[in-house]
Amino acid sequence: MTNVHRLFFAIRPDFEAKSMAVDTAQRRMNAGGLSGGQVAPEHLHVTLHWLGDHAVVPHDLLCRAKEAGDRVEMEPFGVGFNRVGSLDTGMGGLALTGAAELKKLRQFQRILARAMEGAEIGRYIRKRFNPHVSLLYCQQHVVPEPVAPIRWRVDELVLIDSLLGCGRHIDLGNWPLRSRQMNFSDW
Repeated sequence: MTNVHRLFFAIRPDFEAKSMAVDTAQRRMNAGGLSGGQVAPEHLHVTLHWLGDHAVVPHDLLCRAKEAGDRVEMEPFGVGFNRVGSLDTGMGGLALTGAAELKKLRQFQRILARAMEGAEIGRYIRKRFNPHVSLLYCQQHVVPEPVAPIRWRVDELVLIDSLLGCGRHIDLGNWPLRSRQMNFSDW
């Protein structure tokens, strides 16, 4: 059987945020009698841009994606998700959502889009961005409800190869976000 490589740029929650997300998912699953495929803690992420599904990882696309990652410049920033439920797509599933603390994340997604254009992979830019962390894949629709905010500091961009059907994520590139250095013109 041929593996399908799903490539995407993403951010990941830190250990504490992952633990909180898993606890939130488990409580909601128990309360609502939900069942399905729970996302493994080490696979929790927010997809920024999807680079397609491929039978093999295209070398040119990988090189250009890495070039885009190299072009990204932004300081670390915080995010927070304060709702859990199904996305507004009408489909089932359980995800962390919220808009209160996602302004910088939206800005970061646009910065990455410009970097992708510069690396000539603009055709993969996600025009609509609904930041979320998928927690459970199921058929049931779950009415969104507020939860205690799950926050973390974003300090890295990751290019991920998700081997569909294998339960594996492979990092193809990592780019730390760096605080801006002061120079003499800042004084």
